[in-house]
Amino acid sequence: MIDQFTIDRIQAAAQIVDVVSDFVTLRRRGVNFLGLCPFHEDKTPSFSVSPSKNICKCFSCGEGGTPLHFVMKHEQLSYVEALKYLAKKYGIEVQEKELTNEEKQHQSDRESMFILNAYAQKSFTSNLFEHVEGKSIGMSYFRERGFREDIIQKFQLGYCLEQRDAFSKQATGAGYKQEFLEKTGLSIAYENGRMMDRFWGRVMFPVHSLSGKVVAFGGRILKKDTKTAKYVNSPESEIYHKSNELYGIYFARQAMVKHDRCFLVEGYTDVISMHQSGIENVVASSGTALTKGQIRLIHRFTTNVTVLYDGDAAGIKAALRGIDLLLEEGLNIKVVLLPEGEDPDSFARQQNATSFIQYIQDNQSDFIQFKTRLLLAESGGDPIKRANLITDVVSSIAIIPEEIIRSVYIRECSAILEIDEKTLMNGVVKKRMAYLEQKKTVQYPADVQGTVSSTSTENISSDTSPEGISAPFNAPPASEAQAVYPFDAYELELLRYVIRYGEQLLYTAKDEETQETRQVKVVEHIVDDLRLDDLDFLNPLHKQILDEALAKSLDASFKAKEYFKYHPDSAISKLAFQLADDKYDLSKYHSRYQKIEEESERLNDLIPYNLTALKDAMLKQQIAEINLSIKKLQEQKDLEKLPELLQRLSKLKEIQKISSQKLGERILLRM
Repeated sequence: MIDQFTIDRIQAAAQIVDVVSDFVTLRRRGVNFLGLCPFHEDKTPSFSVSPSKNICKCFSCGEGGTPLHFVMKHEQLSYVEALKYLAKKYGIEVQEKELTNEEKQHQSDRESMFILNAYAQKSFTSNLFEHVEGKSIGMSYFRERGFREDIIQKFQLGYCLEQRDAFSKQATGAGYKQEFLEKTGLSIAYENGRMMDRFWGRVMFPVHSLSGKVVAFGGRILKKDTKTAKYVNSPESEIYHKSNELYGIYFARQAMVKHDRCFLVEGYTDVISMHQSGIENVVASSGTALTKGQIRLIHRFTTNVTVLYDGDAAGIKAALRGIDLLLEEGLNIKVVLLPEGEDPDSFARQQNATSFIQYIQDNQSDFIQFKTRLLLAESGGDPIKRANLITDVVSSIAIIPEEIIRSVYIRECSAILEIDEKTLMNGVVKKRMAYLEQKKTVQYPADVQGTVSSTSTENISSDTSPEGISAPFNAPPASEAQAVYPFDAYELELLRYVIRYGEQLLYTAKDEETQETRQVKVVEHIVDDLRLDDLDFLNPLHKQILDEALAKSLDASFKAKEYFKYHPDSAISKLAFQLADDKYDLSKYHSRYQKIEEESERLNDLIPYNLTALKDAMLKQQIAEINLSIKKLQEQKDLEKLPELLQRLSKLKEIQKISSQKLGERILLRM
């Protein structure tokens, strides 16, 4: 039996375009793809594939479905066989086993919580439309907000009765356990055994997951009570993590793909009112600060975000807080401040889709224009405030991952602030170096500091390697959303040792001063060796794995392979499965006694070799970039900086000679 966790991982990983493309030639048609149907004699493309819905359908014969359904039908496989097919395609390990009682219980508990939330939503909606109190209080409130009945039904809005235990009694009477009423946060239990509804006397806003399941609720009180919070939300649970959810994402995902843009607002009613006005590609952070999990959820559907906030001071500050995090994740940001006194909810109620979009087009600005003009107005003629403004803007530009976009913003900022572009460029470079150092993304020795491009995809590798040791293997194919870094192959080679043998003892070291000895594990040696030269992995995902492995290695029970294969971050889990696969085994070394040594027996040779290979590749790139800079200076006849560059080049080549010797004198320097 395949456990539910693995099934969920397979279904989450399987992308319909990716799966169908293995069998059908697809061509983009708008937001979808079209091809000849594989299930009937199709002469004109009638087989449509929707990446946003993650389904396919033939409009001629009617066949289609999810990636799993497509594989079952096309390959004539059973449900379990199709799961295994997709698992193999996406590098997900399937271990068929009888679930333990604990696993069965966990799976059952999650399903019970989803079922209870669905029951609660239907109960609250029924109250709103059918109960006297719900109609007179809850429905009256929604009518006052101008919500139409079709919109109320679409978002499954509801009302929780004012009797403080009405829902708890109803749910337990229907057979739902008190345990799950507490776990979902629908009820609060007291020591005397009494149950109270968390949301009594409130209108209800269900929060839907990307797949449409109700994972939580938000409840708004209607009475004016200064001692009571206006909004109460479900607590975190096994099925609800607020940092990974966005209100309205289930209803917005198709429109986000269609329009290639997401409107980001603050609250439930902002989303609902904009839907009612005809704008559906809108989500809300539900009044909480944006998180990386929420931003990555948006990034699955579009790279373009327009932030809509109130035109008052609080709205402006909220916009500024969220911008840097969005920029850091590589999204393209526009900002729209609504007229003073308006929020997206109230403004949308006065508009239709055409007039609202027109207002956005007329009033949106990119983040540089928004931030500089806003802060310029605040700084007035104060030179200190103006200097702080420039520093603030430069800090925002510095965290943008794409170098070309940074350059465009520097030019634009230079014009707005009337400041020399070169001065701004120097400021951004310093801030970016500090930012990367803080994140420990990449570091180089001070005496050989050079520029390493994070956008380069050139494959820099050793020409040959010692007998029995393979050169860095080809990296597992990256997804479209995953960045490619210049030293990925070398990092992955070292990371493979971390995943497979991270907790394994490599050697015993002795401190020459204290004479104390310590046992050094594989992951500790890799990190220590890199830090001796002030280096670190450039790829953030690889670095995260390395850092976590080092931290976890302090725990005697830590097993790197199992820990990372079942990591909650799907990107880490997928990569761990790939690196743990036997197909990436290095060549085995044959001694003169014909004994075949296993990889685990040669780690003291393999790991130092691959650490040196990584450093050598970094040196090669620095040398190549300095040579390019020298060539440009010579073409421009700018000889002032040449001596400094030539001195750095000479030092780097001396260092590389040493690394070449360590690699067996097999790496040829290109002078």
